[in-house]
Amino acid sequence: MSRQDYIYGRRNIREILERHLEKGSELSFQEIWLTSGAKKELQEILSEFEGKLLIKEASPSKLDKMAPGVNHQGVLALRIQLHSGDKKSFDSHLENCKGPILVLDRIQDPGNLGNILRTAECFGVETVLIPERDSSGITPTVEKVASGALAYLNVFKVGNLAQILEKLQKRNFWVVSTSDKGIEDWSKIPAWEELVILMGNEGEGLKKILMEKSDFTVRIPLHGHISSLNVTVATGIVLDRLKNRPK
Repeated sequence: MSRQDYIYGRRNIREILERHLEKGSELSFQEIWLTSGAKKELQEILSEFEGKLLIKEASPSKLDKMAPGVNHQGVLALRIQLHSGDKKSFDSHLENCKGPILVLDRIQDPGNLGNILRTAECFGVETVLIPERDSSGITPTVEKVASGALAYLNVFKVGNLAQILEKLQKRNFWVVSTSDKGIEDWSKIPAWEELVILMGNEGEGLKKILMEKSDFTVRIPLHGHISSLNVTVATGIVLDRLKNRPK
């Protein structure tokens, strides 16, 4: 099997198991292999799954052979369902969707995508949209870097972000984007729960058509000599500023 068949990482696996116990969400694996050290660390939560999961102990070298080239941290779970959505399922989700919604335009690096998803979950975002093309999918690397955030997020792949933004605006969401030509006064932006937040490609930023759909374009104040931020860092700053504005 290839690395694509596995979910791995101790924290990632723990979060998925805890989410299942808390919310009854469907498990994305039924078989799990662990080193003795990982099994000892996860023993308390694994005891809740006796008879539900096939749990096997394995040597580090065996896990290395099963999923070569990944930092599995002594735990591999055989994937049965990839965490992703489609346009139809998002249309259904939209009926009762809570804001804010994070829209990621062409984030192509799996490490960046995983870190953004982890950051988004930490700030209470529940729904994330990514385009079907020119974007990293939800790969094992993304899952690992996200450190369990995917157990709590609704992530959907959509075909046309511009049309989706129009649909969201008709449902009284406000679209916020960032640009070095945006305004620094964030005080007039509507409430956190009413927002669709756009973050763009690592190198090129947002597509022009998405910028044109924005109701507000803001700028992150920078005080050094370098004129741009890594998209993961920028996402964290934007979410913090929008979430924690004075009432």
